[in-house]
Amino acid sequence: MALRGLLKQVGLAILAIGLSTSVQGATKAGGVEMQKPPDPEAAVRSEFERVKAKNTVEAYERFIRRHPDHPLAEEARKALLRLKQ
Repeated sequence: MALRGLLKQVGLAILAIGLSTSVQGATKAGGVEMQKPPDPEAAVRSEFERVKAKNTVEAYERFIRRHPDHPLAEEARKALLRLKQ
């Protein structure tokens, strides 16, 4: 019985350590502030910049599938038409 209790305590300690180190930027005992979530608009714009750098039909088509209603999708459609001509 004592061994089972010890194993339970060790397991809980390991779990606590794992949780505290797996959440980057979360508020911890040391007072570290949480990181802000990423900006979705910035992520889409960054993805579009990579697509433009590739400048392939496949890259533009993928961007349009992933973001069909985003304003940059229209620019992607125009670029796609130019590539297909």
